[in-house]
Amino acid sequence: MDLCLRGKRALVTGSSSGIGAGIAQSLAAEGALVVVHGRDEARGNAVAGAIRAGGGHCVVAMGDLATDEGAARVAESARRAFNGLDILVNNAGGKTTTGNPDWLQVTLDDWAGTYQQNVGAAVRMIQHFAPAMRDQGWGRIIQIASASATQTEPGIGEYQAAKAALVNLTTSLARTLAHTGVTVNTVSPGFVVTPASESWLASVAEQGSWGEDRTTIERRFTREMIPLCVSRLGRPADIGNMVAFLASPLADYISGANFRVDGGQCRSVN
Repeated sequence: MDLCLRGKRALVTGSSSGIGAGIAQSLAAEGALVVVHGRDEARGNAVAGAIRAGGGHCVVAMGDLATDEGAARVAESARRAFNGLDILVNNAGGKTTTGNPDWLQVTLDDWAGTYQQNVGAAVRMIQHFAPAMRDQGWGRIIQIASASATQTEPGIGEYQAAKAALVNLTTSLARTLAHTGVTVNTVSPGFVVTPASESWLASVAEQGSWGEDRTTIERRFTREMIPLCVSRLGRPADIGNMVAFLASPLADYISGANFRVDGGQCRSVN
């Protein structure tokens, strides 16, 4: 299916690895002109190199979106690269704590820092680009949240709350931009295999004596660790495919929605 994205200008924040890289690659494969963003130049250039090797067009922009100054630099780089923007994917995020700390011991500074990395980063980029999208009469703004935004687990409360805020702000922004040609949606991934999660997955398999066959490991993981409705874990391309559709003109009738791409992880009715 042709998603009619050829020549559309896209910025994917936090796309120097993992899910963001998968989204950038999916958009580029559909002919979009992509700005790859991150804070590690070597990793950003590696993603850009892979996109160009596949025939795609992209540039790299570096900066910390948790600060006003960093966000302004990235926004200016993206504007200069392709003379404007049509698609903004707010994927940059994370948390300031490491591991899975006790909910009651996470400091307020860590709560605030995690909020800045997720919500603050998204709001900054929305405020940089939404006015021009509104004026041109077309645009796509997509937040990448998490299955844990609506189905929480013990621990990482600050991260889950920040992701829930992304789902919420999407709906108010969609109504703010009603009848402008700009749609706003959220994509909520479940467990996605990335370089950051590979080592943890391997350690779980080793502790459970699941062997080394990847298909077997994922089948057991989706039954015994995080019960899913499918027998495999997610890939960055799974998220990228959904984002590419929502970013396309084919999704004109979709706005203010949250799309779970989680293999059935969330048990509640959407």
